[in-house]
This record gives sequence, C-alpha cells and structure tokens, in this order.
Amino acid sequence: MPAMARVRYHVEGGIAYFPGLVAERSFETEALPPARREELLGLFDTVCTHRLSSADPTIPEGAADQQTYVIEIQEDSGVRRLVVGEFDEDPVARELLERLRDCADQCEAGGEQ
Repeated sequence: MPAMARVRYHVEGGIAYFPGLVAERSFETEALPPARREELLGLFDTVCTHRLSSADPTIPEGAADQQTYVIEIQEDSGVRRLVVGEFDEDPVARELLERLRDCADQCEAGGEQ
C-alpha cells in the first residue's frame, strides 16, 4: 500500500445538487497519522475489490435522489477512481465515506489530532 497519496472527492446528485457549484475537497495522506492513512487507503482498496468481485448492485432500490461521492486517489502509479452512494449497502463503503470526511476535516484543521 502506498505511503503517500493525494485524495480528492466531490459529491454529486441529491436534491440540492447544482452542477458547477460542487466543491471538491482534497488532502495529502502524508498529513495524516500513519494509522489513519493506512486505514483510509485500506478501506478504499477493500471497496474497490468488493466492486470488482461482485455483480450485485450496492445501491438500494428507491434511492434515486441520493448523493454519490466521486473519490480519486492519486499515487505515483496513477489515479484510481471510485464512486460510492450515500445509501450504499456495502458497510465497508459506508465506513469509507465516514473516514474520508473525517480525514478531510482533520487535514483542513491542521493535521494530526
């Protein structure tokens, strides 16, 4: 697992979504404590693996107005992209979204906490 990466994400969809007004959030993983960095990147890898190994939909029926998170991890080897819905049925994907927001908040607040 890479030690340093740039994480970017933005939210699309939902009732109050206006294209062009989407605020992207980004942070460098090196601003995180090593354990948090490894946890976040590990969750990202796990969700990617789940998506590749399963043909089952992960978005519940009737979730038309949900927001989706477009997540990109930029590493030396390239950019990996993942889209996760706010009502995703995969518990690891929901955990990824929670950790992603926490890490972005932590980096914006000035790093290690």
